Amino acid sequence: MIKTLITAAFATVSLVAVSMPAQAATGSEDVSCDAGYSISDNADSIEQRLEAKGIAVSGVEDWSGCVRAYVTKADGSTGMVILDPIYLTPVSGTTEATTI
Repeated sequence: MIKTLITAAFATVSLVAVSMPAQAATGSEDVSCDAGYSISDNADSIEQRLEAKGIAVSGVEDWSGCVRAYVTKADGSTGMVILDPIYLTPVSGTTEATTI
C-alpha cells in the first residue's frame, strides 16, 4: 500500500515538473503591443535598427503587434525574441526576452 502511494506521489510530482516549463513557454501568448504601424512594411528598418544595436537578425515579423525577431546569439545558436515595436527592447513577461 505504501509503495503504491509513493509511486503515485512520484508520478504526480513528475507530471507537475514536466508541465511547468510548457506553461511558461505559452505565457507569452498573452503579450500584446500596439505599434500603430505595420511591422511587415517596416521590417527592413527594424532589422537595420537592431543590427545597429549589435544584434544579428535574420528576420522580423509581426507577433500580436510586437516584433518577433529571429536572432543569432553570441554562441552561434539561433533563437527568437519578442520586442517592443517602438523601442526594440525585449517585452517583459515573455520567455523569449532572455534570448539576446
